Parts: sequence; C-alpha cells; structure tokens
Amino acid sequence: MIDRRTQILDAALHVLAEQGMRGLTHRAADTAAGIPAGSTSYYFRTRAALVSGCLGRLLEIDLETEVPLVAAPASLDSLLEIVVRIGVEMVTTQRMRTMARLQLTLAAAGDGELRAGLTDARATIRARGAEALLALGATEADVAADRVLAVLDGLVLTAAVYGPHEPAELADWMRGPLEAMLRDQPGLDRTPAPPSGR
Repeated sequence: MIDRRTQILDAALHVLAEQGMRGLTHRAADTAAGIPAGSTSYYFRTRAALVSGCLGRLLEIDLETEVPLVAAPASLDSLLEIVVRIGVEMVTTQRMRTMARLQLTLAAAGDGELRAGLTDARATIRARGAEALLALGATEADVAADRVLAVLDGLVLTAAVYGPHEPAELADWMRGPLEAMLRDQPGLDRTPAPPSGR
C-alpha cells in the first residue's frame, strides 16, 4: 500500500500537470489526494518543501522505472530503441509526469533553489546514462549523455505541445534524430543500422 507522503506527492504532481505552479497549493494537493484538509501541510510545512518533494518524487520514479532500462544495453541499436521507447512513453502513458516536470523546469528559470535541485536530479540521470554509453565504448560518455538528454528533452517537449501523439508515429519521428546524434559520438558505432522494416 502506498504511504501517505507518496500519495500526497503523486497528487501534487497531478495538480502541477493540470494547473501549473500557481495551482500547486497544500489545499489543492489535499483535494487531489482525497485526504483531510491540512494533511499536506503536516508532511510539507511550506510550499517550497512541497515543490522540493515533487522534484524528489519525479527523480524517484525515474530511477525506479526509466533508468534501469538503460543500465546494460546490449548494443547501440538496443540503447537507441530503449531511449525511443522512453521518449514515446513520456508523451503518452507518462504525459502527466512530463507536464509536471515541464512546469518545474519553467519555474526554475526564476528560482535558483529549484534550478539547483533540477540540476542535481539531471546530473543523477546523466551519470546513469553515461555508464551505459561508456559500456558501449563512448570515449566522451558524459558529453554523450548530456546530448542524449538534450535531444530527448527537445523531442518530448515538441511532441507534447505540437505532436505527433500516436505511439508508432512518435517512435519513427524520434528515432531519426536520436540515432544520428548517438552515432556521431566518439567511440560509438557509426555504422547505420539495417532497415527495421517499420
């Protein structure tokens, strides 16, 4: 059974995704979670603490669900398909989480503390990605991981706002830019993959 703190944070992420930063209040989180008024403020005394909790929850979910997928790719082609899959899910089945993250990212432009938290979370994800790229032979794994994240973030943002939104179309649309970027990294296989038949 989910604990109360996690229940609150998951509800707060829904509020963020649907109402933006202005809509994120203790009362809104209580309502979204279906719990008694005042429950959120018991666990998160200030709004800043609630926002920080949301950021931590996003990282927790990433480390539980997405990061393990890239832990030990068998090949560059395998890594490519894993990253494409993650990107598609971020726009489709995980859209709520993506929209919450985008709200936090936009707010971080004017909030140094939030920006620092996002930077730390991103560094954690980047380090895990760099390990996978290093295992595949990347000679500049940290740089390559940064580029993967940047391209993926750009594709997800574009798709979330403008489309495409159908999973198969999304996958084909994302695959080209990601493959071109990956195969251009020092130490990684630059041989184009054979046609997939899609």
